[in-house]
Amino acid sequence: MLGFRKTKSDAVSGFLGSQTEFTGKLAFSGVVHLDGVFHGEIISRGTLVVGADSVVHATIHSAVLKIAGEVRGDLIATEKIELYPPAKVYGNIRTPRLVVEEGVIFEGTCSMSAVKADLAELAEPAPRQSGDDEPLEAISAQAWPPAYEEHEGMEPEEDKTTLHEHDR
Repeated sequence: MLGFRKTKSDAVSGFLGSQTEFTGKLAFSGVVHLDGVFHGEIISRGTLVVGADSVVHATIHSAVLKIAGEVRGDLIATEKIELYPPAKVYGNIRTPRLVVEEGVIFEGTCSMSAVKADLAELAEPAPRQSGDDEPLEAISAQAWPPAYEEHEGMEPEEDKTTLHEHDR
């Protein structure tokens, strides 16, 4: 099997092994190698390496993507995307540079235009909600019907113990 081309700057800073299954949002900088199953979203200012046995169902935003596994989802890279056999990519690609080696399966569209480096904004954590927002309980409480006293012409209920005695 053909290996990935590595440079001295490709020192792996994170690794998800072949027995790993992860669901959620992964954000990182540096180089991360993924060999397991991933569902969700991946945002990186660095390099994501998807190993040959990986299965990824995600939208991926990264500077560099090196893929040899199966990826289902849209891929956006600010620098380049490299696809190595036996890669299977099902989704749309947007990158300024694309390398596809013989034996790769790619189904989707490819746009080879420059991608703005908005990754810094994407990788930052979501801002916390301010205290001005209503809590969920307050919204739920408004969904209940108003008290009977608020309706015109309705009398408050009588003591239920006397009503139940007559039903017996």
